[in-house]
Formats: sequence, structure tokens, C-alpha cells
Amino acid sequence: VNGNEVSAMSHRQLYECRKDIGVLLQDGDLFTDLTVFENIATPLREHTDLSDEAISERVMSKLESVGLTGTEDLMPHSLSGGMARRVALARAVILNPKIVLFDEPMTGLDPIAMSTVSRLIRETNDKLGLTSVIVTHNVHQMKKLVDHCYILAGAKLIAQGSPQSLAQSKDPSVDQFMN
Repeated sequence: VNGNEVSAMSHRQLYECRKDIGVLLQDGDLFTDLTVFENIATPLREHTDLSDEAISERVMSKLESVGLTGTEDLMPHSLSGGMARRVALARAVILNPKIVLFDEPMTGLDPIAMSTVSRLIRETNDKLGLTSVIVTHNVHQMKKLVDHCYILAGAKLIAQGSPQSLAQSKDPSVDQFMN
């Protein structure tokens, strides 16, 4: 990961390596007892020595980047699914990681929220120059999000390439998945 052999890392080195990896799980996994602001600030408080003022500036900037200015005092239970996913995205990238892992980021979202979250993931990825790994079954959204795909079936890699090239595949398994 980032040029380092993870299996050879000490506990401390692994902890440091993980700071360069953001994660957005399919349900967002926000801390239910923390405000939107504190959910996003948690990685900064845990992994940096930034002042409260610097943390506030970064959190508010991330909230603005995901279109949620003014929501910092809300609790997770008062957010729509799309809003919660955007808060989770802001939290996943607050440490400016090099890699972000997404697990089914569109699951459970209505079409409007899905479109918004999809656009934000792509814009965030491009703006920050991230390497993103997106696990998804949503082929339509995947075509908008990714530059390169890997298709797994039966615990094996059966195809890889751009979404466009895979959509034109003559392999029956790939064609069935993509089309």
C-alpha cells in the first residue's frame, strides 16, 4: 500500500499507514451520539495535533465541499440517507488520504441522492487525486464513477478494463454483468 509491504509492518507502522486510507461503508456508520461536526472532526482529533480552530476550519470546508453547510449541529438521526452518506464522505476524506475504500456507496439511496453522492465521489476523487476502490453491484453508477474496473465472479477475477471496454465484452459472464 503506497509502496509499503503491509504484512511486514509493525503495529505502529500499520497505524500510520491507515491514516492514508479513508473508508466509506455502505450505511455511512456515523456515530449516532455525535453531531455532524463531531463525526467529521473525530479523525482529526484522533490522529492530529491540530488546534480547535484549525479543526473547525477543515470540518466546515469539508461540509461546504459536500453541500452541507449549516448542518454541523444536526444529529445523524435527523439526516436523510443522502445527507448521511455525504457526511460520511466528508469524514472519509478529512485526513486527505491517498486511498479511499467505498463499500456499496449507493445502497439504500433514492435516485436523486444517488446521483448527488455519485457526483460528489467523482469530484472529490478528481480534486484530491485519490486512488479509490469502489465495491459495487450498481453497474450504471459504476460507469460514472470509475476509470478501471475489476469484475469478480466465483472468487476469481474474470475481467478488467475500462467500463466502456467491459460493456463491449464478448465473454458471456462479463456481458451478463455489464449489460
